[in-house]
Amino acid sequence: MPVAGPSRPPRRTGKDSMPRDVDEDMVQGEETSASHLVSFLTGYDSRHQVDPEHDAQTSDEDRNDGSEDEFEDDLDDDDEPDDSTTTTPTKRAKTGLVGTATPRSARSTPSRRKATPRKAMTPLQLPKEGDPGFIRPSKADMYFFDMLRSSRTSGNSYSALVRPLSQALYERYATKARSLGKSKEIVEDLRQEYKTRYEQWEEELDQGFSLLCYGFGSKRRVLNDLVKERLSKRGHCVVINGHFPGTAIRDVLAQIEDNLGIPQDTPAPAAAITPLERSAFRTYAYFLPDTAISANRKRSWPISPAPMYLIIHNIDAPGLRSPRSLGILSLLASSPRIHLIASFDHLHTPLLFSSTLTDTPPHDYPPGSWEGTPLASRGFNWIYHNVTTYDDYDLELTYQRLSASSSIGGITSSSVGGISEEGALQILRSVPPMALRLLKLLLTRQLSALPPQPSAHTAYPASVVAPVFAIDNDILQRLSREKFIAREEERYNALMGEFKDHGLVVEAAADSEGRTGRWVWVPLGKAAIERVLETMSEVEV
Repeated sequence: MPVAGPSRPPRRTGKDSMPRDVDEDMVQGEETSASHLVSFLTGYDSRHQVDPEHDAQTSDEDRNDGSEDEFEDDLDDDDEPDDSTTTTPTKRAKTGLVGTATPRSARSTPSRRKATPRKAMTPLQLPKEGDPGFIRPSKADMYFFDMLRSSRTSGNSYSALVRPLSQALYERYATKARSLGKSKEIVEDLRQEYKTRYEQWEEELDQGFSLLCYGFGSKRRVLNDLVKERLSKRGHCVVINGHFPGTAIRDVLAQIEDNLGIPQDTPAPAAAITPLERSAFRTYAYFLPDTAISANRKRSWPISPAPMYLIIHNIDAPGLRSPRSLGILSLLASSPRIHLIASFDHLHTPLLFSSTLTDTPPHDYPPGSWEGTPLASRGFNWIYHNVTTYDDYDLELTYQRLSASSSIGGITSSSVGGISEEGALQILRSVPPMALRLLKLLLTRQLSALPPQPSAHTAYPASVVAPVFAIDNDILQRLSREKFIAREEERYNALMGEFKDHGLVVEAAADSEGRTGRWVWVPLGKAAIERVLETMSEVEV
């Protein structure tokens, strides 16, 4: 016979009729779910991280306190609150984006529990000997981890700490080195040895090859001797100094056409669009074989009576190593009667020439097959020759391409006066006409103010004290205003600031007599100033 349990009072409906033994855990669970939904929408998780040990301890303490609320709530797990029952949001909900809320009573507030701290991530380490594990990092893994580390290298070099020699010091040291005799004998012996190879080089040129010379030392004298003693007797010779600053493929074509008098009325194909391409085509067509042109075309296609030998010192010059320049040179080298001889000093120069450019032979035209368009194939057909001379790079260093604002030992030339004549010429190519007029005015005044003593004719670098030939800035500004170069002070300061930023014009606050003010001058010697003024002959002052 079943024993009747304790009777329970009937459930009352309504807001004020909630019994004391309503399942508060269920209400708290629903509030927790709502709070979790809010935290999911607001970007954080408000759920407590429960410590199992702390949870068990807390449960035991609650049981020891004699609280029967949880026991009664467990009996009513299957009961659901009425729809009219309203709940109060938790205190944590106040921190979300849902506004303020009334805190719960102390009775229904869950106890604060200790959160388990997260462990910090540790980098991958090789396990110790005998350490168990299913996946063990190998030496290959450590190699890739080492490759991910940033390399600690320095961009400093000893050459950056040494200031370049002036022209006078270089000539003095070069003369002293030649006076020793031993180096001079070695250079002369090597030059005589290479003269015995001239016949072999001529034979290679006749077979359609181009010569590319490399090796330590200047190869200019050896190639010039080849031109004077052998090649000048065989045909036209054009020598290009690629080490000269600013040399470009336009200069090469202009020198060929001017020296050899190539006719300008040679009809060019439709593919030759630019003036450079038309000039290269005229040179190519002028040195075609006589047999390649039919009899009815010979009147419109003038042919050179002799072949051409094109000698380029330092084909690895910045103005000749571009793809456009190499494409035009390869077209010239593909002509059957244009023979190319070049030298280089840069270690990576052979990387400029692909295998196609290196191995493509010159064009071969059967008799009467010329139709007015070159063949599509282009190349140099190089043969490399080691021409080590141990000779001085005297002429190459004379034309060394230095920028006026080059860095010397971490200090710019505007502060130490490390400006070169070529650096000045580079600046003059990129400034507006009014700036050229202002600079010519300054150079003319400085040249006229030079004392007769030869010691004052050298370059005077930037200093605290201005030299005797420096020009007062106020006087120069007044002259520029009178000559309509810069009427406003802002315009004058802008033009002078361009030159000062590049180190072409320097300024001092006191002169040699101790007078304060603004004194400006160009840190170049008398001879360099005269050469610069020659290039500015067309500039009016």
